[in-house]
Amino acid sequence: MKEDLSTDSSSISGQKSKISAIMALYNTPHELLNATVKSILAQTFTDFELIIIDDASTIEYKDFFEKFSDNRIKYFKLEKNAGPGHARNEGIRRAEGQYIAIVDSDDVYLPQRFGVQSDFLDKNSDISLISSAFKQSNNGKIPEVIENHQDIKIFMLFNSAFANPAVMFRKKVFIEKNLFYPENINFGEDYGLWLDAMFAEVKMANLKDVLMVYTRRKGQLSKEKSDIQNSILKDFYKKILSNMGLNPLQEDLQLHYNIDIQKFDSITSEQIQNWFDEIIQANKNSKIFDEQKLIDKKDQTLNKFENFKKRILKIKIGQHNFCINKPLKIYIEKRD
Repeated sequence: MKEDLSTDSSSISGQKSKISAIMALYNTPHELLNATVKSILAQTFTDFELIIIDDASTIEYKDFFEKFSDNRIKYFKLEKNAGPGHARNEGIRRAEGQYIAIVDSDDVYLPQRFGVQSDFLDKNSDISLISSAFKQSNNGKIPEVIENHQDIKIFMLFNSAFANPAVMFRKKVFIEKNLFYPENINFGEDYGLWLDAMFAEVKMANLKDVLMVYTRRKGQLSKEKSDIQNSILKDFYKKILSNMGLNPLQEDLQLHYNIDIQKFDSITSEQIQNWFDEIIQANKNSKIFDEQKLIDKKDQTLNKFENFKKRILKIKIGQHNFCINKPLKIYIEKRD
């Protein structure tokens, strides 16, 4: 691994940075990376180090980082490509900060991000993991965030509740609980880590503040890659359900997946009802989730199913859907 290209400011001052920003880097174009690094160095909260783990890129970055002449930048290059989970874990192990801030190599961060998040953790000692709202670069859309810990857990039953490149967590808690990104997958490794954190009883939250602009890159997802991602998600579902005391069959995992992506044309309301009832019953013993919130999630899903069955036509127009339902009802809804 290549050592950092700049002088370590903490070794000069005798003090460690409060925040360690960890970036896994692999072949990001210089233009995108330049905007990202500039946004990080422009943070109003300045007591941080930026640890960049280059996952054996074929693009050369040494001269690129030297031009910033900022001793908070610490650049390391792996000899072999090992995936984003391994690269981030390498960064976490090298981190000196009290808080770990995950950053991606192609997103742009608002100047107040580190300050807002570290201030929140300072004031809420019971919470060890937070993320925030973000804006999409291509359409300006701001996806809704789930703020409350118990609501986050319910959401995590089906998918990640966090924007990984906007996450900040307490290093001490994660190290003590041996919580690291899975290294055997190249998709959903963040979901895997947050699930482990949930089962380790790490309290979590989301901030409504928009602290990041998420870069949407063009490109189609191949069927092969899509199938691999679906398989990984089902493995996560199996892990969750097994922790609840269930022994799900493949058809159960497929049903769980169809509920997550709202593929309601291939399932029935009875299947949804029965599956949620199994989960709710298993939760009475495992007590992982808030029971009332599970019941609410079941009711919400069944309502969405009924609305789907009534719908004759849905046309996407900008950030809205033009809908025609039966019995005849025409309306416009804002998309999630």
